[in-house]
Amino acid sequence: MNDNWEEIGFRDGTNGRTSDYLQKHAKACSKTGVSPVQSLWEKGRQRGLPAYCVPAKAFSEGKKGNKLRPVCPASQMSALQAANSNGLEFHELTDDIEQAQYKIDEIDRRVVAEDSSEARAFLLQESRTLSQWIRLLELKRSLIAAP
Repeated sequence: MNDNWEEIGFRDGTNGRTSDYLQKHAKACSKTGVSPVQSLWEKGRQRGLPAYCVPAKAFSEGKKGNKLRPVCPASQMSALQAANSNGLEFHELTDDIEQAQYKIDEIDRRVVAEDSSEARAFLLQESRTLSQWIRLLELKRSLIAAP
């Protein structure tokens, strides 16, 4: 099992795990009587961190709604934070689009059940307004450049 700790550390490094993450492994492994080998894990983590500390990964993390973890060199943080911020904005716009689409779907169900033509007309106008809002959000999202 000792030879796997470096590989586990490498994977954790590429995912931006901080050094205290080893405690989670220790807790999970304690049930089986296995103890992490800190030196091997940390060696692997250090090898993996450069894959995490790139603008594309920072953007990808943001798109998932994750803030950048504090594991990268200070000299790179400005570019990485900018990429992560763009990804977070992309994520937020995607959430807004999904929420607006959900509202449109709800309105469509209400239109079918509505007897009053005035109420249907109001609901349809609300749906059109939300559709225009979605198009605007999609345009804003398309302008966010991935690194």
